[in-house]
Amino acid sequence: MGLLHDLASDLKRIIPKKEETEVQVEPEQLQPNINLRIEGIKSLQDVERVLEFLKGGDIVFIRSKVPTMEDYRNVVKRLKDFCAEINGDIIGIGENNLIVVPGNVKIVR
Repeated sequence: MGLLHDLASDLKRIIPKKEETEVQVEPEQLQPNINLRIEGIKSLQDVERVLEFLKGGDIVFIRSKVPTMEDYRNVVKRLKDFCAEINGDIIGIGENNLIVVPGNVKIVR
């Protein structure tokens, strides 16, 4: 134990202590609040409401209740096209759920 104790003592003397500094954050430096909205979509017309939320910077969790697979594909296509325009992202969760994010949020896969 003597050798390890001596080594630890030597390292404590050689390595300078880290100084703690206090950081002040001004309110204008803080990021604005980002809302997470939960929305149901029953038709392609409901997508327009979701697009408005995305334009405002919100994240939207979508519960799709469209009646047919073709309607679902059209909804997803419209959302994907809009995400490409705003540099946003979209991901499917389960069979009928989607998460759509604006350009300032990234989905890490």
